[in-house]
Amino acid sequence: MLRLYDTRHRLVEPLLPPGSRALRAYTSAGLPGQVHADLIRRVLERSGVRVIACRDLAEDLTPLNVRPAEPVADGMPGALRLLGGRVDLYLSDTAEVVDDAAVRHHARSAATLDAPIPDDPLPVRLALMEHRYRDAATLTPDDLREAGDTIGRWRRKVAEWAEEPSSPIAKDHADAVNEAFDDDLDTPGALRILRALEDDREVPPGSKFETFLHADHILALDLSADIGRLPR
Repeated sequence: MLRLYDTRHRLVEPLLPPGSRALRAYTSAGLPGQVHADLIRRVLERSGVRVIACRDLAEDLTPLNVRPAEPVADGMPGALRLLGGRVDLYLSDTAEVVDDAAVRHHARSAATLDAPIPDDPLPVRLALMEHRYRDAATLTPDDLREAGDTIGRWRRKVAEWAEEPSSPIAKDHADAVNEAFDDDLDTPGALRILRALEDDREVPPGSKFETFLHADHILALDLSADIGRLPR
């Protein structure tokens, strides 16, 4: 189960008590924080947790593959009304004091964006994942270009691997990726594992294909986009 750093307790703690299968989440943050909230939501939903989500940002974030959430116009009071008086996870990008009675867990997104969003915004998503969500990082145009190159390369490789004989998922790698996500949303760790898998000559291409698509349920980088489109 996913564990996150709580800013009040200064500990990495489970987001939910044992046996709980639903989480009420409110995100009050700019674009980087909204992407982090989506990653958290995807990790939880992969584990079978139902996430009831709302946010203070009304703009459409689907180009970033951020799943829809109910917009609230008046901050925490509106979130509490919508979520039934309790917020299990409050994710913000500020260090404000949080009411312990209403909020079970408070996490902070510390990244900022110092670059225009490209026409294809998914490089923003990957560039954010190169850093821990709670580590201060400022994304630059160079970061976005590098992330765009990585997405392009991975899409081509996934398309190439798709044409090779099928093989089972690379379980050790897939388990390690899942463990990284669960460990305080360690996205840099998950990406390191995938890069090592990409270059591992001992793993069949079909297994790489299955493992990258498995990870893309969380990454949400549309890594299958080039399947069937490679030049002959």
